[in-house]
Amino acid sequence: MPKIEWIKLSDSQNFVAFLIDNEKIDVRIFVKTDSYTGATKKGFRFYLFDNNWTQSKKPIDKIDKAYRKML
Repeated sequence: MPKIEWIKLSDSQNFVAFLIDNEKIDVRIFVKTDSYTGATKKGFRFYLFDNNWTQSKKPIDKIDKAYRKML
Protein backbone atom coordinates (compact mmCIF):
# COMPACT_ATOMS: atom_id res chain seq x y z
CA MET A 1 0.00 0.00 0.00
CA PRO A 2 1.57 3.33 -0.99
CA LYS A 3 2.00 6.09 1.57
CA ILE A 4 0.10 9.22 0.53
CA GLU A 5 0.34 12.93 1.40
CA TRP A 6 -2.38 15.39 0.30
CA ILE A 7 -2.15 19.17 -0.08
CA LYS A 8 -5.45 20.89 -0.83
CA LEU A 9 -5.24 23.32 -3.76
CA SER A 10 -8.97 24.04 -4.16
CA ASP A 11 -12.32 22.38 -3.51
CA SER A 12 -11.82 20.20 -6.58
CA GLN A 13 -8.01 19.77 -6.75
CA ASN A 14 -5.31 18.33 -4.52
CA PHE A 15 -1.56 17.97 -4.89
CA VAL A 16 -0.84 14.34 -4.01
CA ALA A 17 2.48 12.61 -3.33
CA PHE A 18 2.62 8.81 -3.26
CA LEU A 19 5.56 6.81 -1.89
CA ILE A 20 5.45 3.57 -3.87
CA ASP A 21 7.33 0.46 -2.71
CA ASN A 22 9.85 2.68 -0.86
CA GLU A 23 11.57 3.24 -4.21
CA LYS A 24 9.52 5.88 -6.07
CA ILE A 25 7.84 9.17 -5.25
CA ASP A 26 5.00 9.97 -7.61
CA VAL A 27 3.57 13.51 -7.46
CA ARG A 28 0.26 14.25 -9.23
CA ILE A 29 -2.66 16.61 -9.35
CA PHE A 30 -5.77 14.79 -8.12
CA VAL A 31 -9.14 16.15 -9.27
CA LYS A 32 -12.72 15.55 -8.23
CA THR A 33 -15.34 16.66 -10.75
CA ASP A 34 -18.75 15.43 -11.90
CA SER A 35 -17.16 13.60 -14.84
CA TYR A 36 -13.84 12.36 -13.36
CA THR A 37 -12.29 11.68 -9.99
CA GLY A 38 -8.68 10.61 -9.79
CA ALA A 39 -5.08 11.44 -10.53
CA THR A 40 -4.25 13.36 -13.70
CA LYS A 41 -1.31 12.98 -16.06
CA LYS A 42 0.06 16.25 -14.68
CA GLY A 43 2.89 15.27 -12.41
CA PHE A 44 6.24 13.62 -12.17
CA ARG A 45 8.02 10.63 -10.63
CA PHE A 46 11.31 10.45 -8.74
CA TYR A 47 13.17 7.17 -8.45
CA LEU A 48 14.91 6.75 -5.11
CA PHE A 49 18.18 5.05 -5.98
CA ASP A 50 21.75 6.08 -6.79
CA ASN A 51 21.34 9.36 -4.88
CA ASN A 52 18.57 10.51 -7.29
CA TRP A 53 16.46 12.07 -4.54
CA THR A 54 19.32 14.25 -3.27
CA GLN A 55 20.07 15.45 -6.80
CA SER A 56 16.39 15.98 -7.66
CA LYS A 57 15.81 17.97 -4.50
CA LYS A 58 18.50 20.57 -5.21
CA PRO A 59 16.39 22.73 -7.58
CA ILE A 60 13.44 22.46 -5.19
CA ASP A 61 15.66 23.65 -2.32
CA LYS A 62 16.78 26.66 -4.43
CA ILE A 63 13.18 27.55 -5.22
CA ASP A 64 12.26 27.20 -1.54
CA LYS A 65 15.14 29.48 -0.53
CA ALA A 66 14.06 32.15 -3.05
CA TYR A 67 10.45 31.87 -1.89
CA ARG A 68 11.42 32.34 1.76
CA LYS A 69 13.31 35.51 0.87
CA MET A 70 10.13 36.91 -0.69
CA LEU A 71 8.14 36.47 2.54
